[in-house]
Amino acid sequence: MKNTVTRDILLEERYRTGSPRSKELFERACKTMPGGVKGAYFHRPYPLTMNRGDRCYLYDVEERQFTDFANHHSAMILGHNHPAVIEVIQEQLANGIALGASTGIETELSEEMCCRISSVNRIRFCNSGTEATLHAIRLARGFSGRTKIAKFEGGYHGSHDVVEVSVSPPLEKAGTETMPNGVPTAGGMSPYATEEVVVLPYNDEVSVEKLITQHRRELACVIFDPKTGVLPQRKEFVQFVREITRENRVLLIFDEIVGFRVGQGGLQEYYGILPDLTTYGKIIGGGFPVGAFGGRADIMDLLDNTCGNTGFSQSGTFSGHPVTMAAGLATLKQLTPEAFAHLNELGDRLCNGLNDLFFCKNVSAQAVNIGSVFSIHLTGEALMNYRSLARTDKEMTHRLFLALLEQGYFLSHGLSMNAISLPMEPIHIDGLIEAVEKAIG
Repeated sequence: MKNTVTRDILLEERYRTGSPRSKELFERACKTMPGGVKGAYFHRPYPLTMNRGDRCYLYDVEERQFTDFANHHSAMILGHNHPAVIEVIQEQLANGIALGASTGIETELSEEMCCRISSVNRIRFCNSGTEATLHAIRLARGFSGRTKIAKFEGGYHGSHDVVEVSVSPPLEKAGTETMPNGVPTAGGMSPYATEEVVVLPYNDEVSVEKLITQHRRELACVIFDPKTGVLPQRKEFVQFVREITRENRVLLIFDEIVGFRVGQGGLQEYYGILPDLTTYGKIIGGGFPVGAFGGRADIMDLLDNTCGNTGFSQSGTFSGHPVTMAAGLATLKQLTPEAFAHLNELGDRLCNGLNDLFFCKNVSAQAVNIGSVFSIHLTGEALMNYRSLARTDKEMTHRLFLALLEQGYFLSHGLSMNAISLPMEPIHIDGLIEAVEKAIG
């Protein structure tokens, strides 16, 4: 790639010069927190510390303004400080932060979710996407009487042991593309975790059918992260996964923790499928920690102990927290068909503009999106599976990230799984395209 990003060795030096307060705060944090920040926030040379957000903007501790295209890992779909969300938060705070009993707000949110999503007859709320996938998998195992799960190589479903298998395996350990090895991703995992997981390749019907058929008597479920806005998924492939699981009587858990952003019925409506269970998070909490899992009544009712102990349970001190439920409900009420159309049009405008730019400049890069979630990958290789993502140019990605920060655009530091918020307009989209053009020269 012939561009100023590759030649500019002063990017990190200018970054340090412009953010001394962030550097100071990061070094202070490192004294009491290992690594200073949670893993998702760290990048070289150190992460910025943000002071506040408003609409589609962030302001760091130096009071510099950034157009926010990260949107807190895609969770802030309405942007920052939306009046409708702030109003209900303040009302609930006045009524009580946490009351140790049902408040009725969780019922309203559950009704809204069940109304929007055809496959969800029942739903339960928890505190994170990790909890949501953990409980969904437990239900699948209990309902089916089987113990193994299947997941896709590169799929991320949180941080409990079985779903941490083959999230980002080194390619030299990953085995063949058609029959991937199960590779532990996190230190300290159970040494038996990989034995409980069958790893599937994305976008490969033949291999997926072979592996599911081979293990169908052991598989409780297939959990499917469609890599929303990160890895292109053919509708035919997603529909195939639904059909092959149904044919083999294996439950399908569809992970919409990111994808419940594309429309009122979510990704499953977009792809035209009905999973058995679905996991949710991010936008349904209105900016607060949240998770949810729901689906078929006959599976979810294993959690119904009103007529006697079923042997299944799901609780948690802060599950269904009233402030979270109020913020989530207020968020969903803003997400009308017109709002989704606006978000999705902006997502298409951005990726079409970026891909036209890369073509005109003869740059080996591509932008992908589903609706308002998008990624920029610095590679000319066709994006088919985890391995094609793993081969993107990581050093160039880092430099482009810094170059965009320098121009006032805040994206995820891997330039993957970025998101557009409702307050954005075409001027923000075109501004980012112009900033990318300036960065690549």
